[in-house]
Amino acid sequence: MNLPFLKYLKPLFGSKDCFEPEPLRLHGHILVEHQVGDGPKRVVVDDRNYIVAAGVTAARDILMGPNGALEGGIFRMAIGDNGTEPGQLYTPKIPDASWDARTSLYHEVYRNDIAAFSTPTYNSMRFVGTFNSTGIADASYDLSAQVINEAALIAGDGALTAGGDPKQHGTGVDADEVMFSTRTFNSVPWGNGDDITITITWTISVIK
Repeated sequence: MNLPFLKYLKPLFGSKDCFEPEPLRLHGHILVEHQVGDGPKRVVVDDRNYIVAAGVTAARDILMGPNGALEGGIFRMAIGDNGTEPGQLYTPKIPDASWDARTSLYHEVYRNDIAAFSTPTYNSMRFVGTFNSTGIADASYDLSAQVINEAALIAGDGALTAGGDPKQHGTGVDADEVMFSTRTFNSVPWGNGDDITITITWTISVIK
């Protein structure tokens, strides 16, 4: 919480800066792991992610409860296949000035409910999503290579449900679902003919 009016009290207390609190910031971290069949997991990316403006607004509305536009929370993830530069499957798109206003992946392939969540520390939340390539329609992909190279954390007024409500590209997304944060990474294969699992662990921390 930022209380800017406290700065006017500073002359009464000398040079103490305890009356000029820093605004709270959201920090996001993402771990993407790729696994073929029962083989070992391979780390694709283990780094910070990008929290978009719509995600910050969603967090505000969730905290406001019935007074805000959103009464739910973070409960879904989405993955896509256009997170790299055209024709360069291993060159992720880099965040620029336009990213703050983004509201969707470059091309979403699939979204589903989060599989598990926890609070590893007093100021952090951890969300785990698991995606398997079996049964994904060829038409859901934009690239013929059938790869995954972008992901998003989704907030909305829905709730976690057993089995979730999976949605492939073109099946329609609920209007109340908002992209909270996003990340692009090197392409990994995710073809329908293979048993490939992508596990995404997203950690959001509130930092003073």
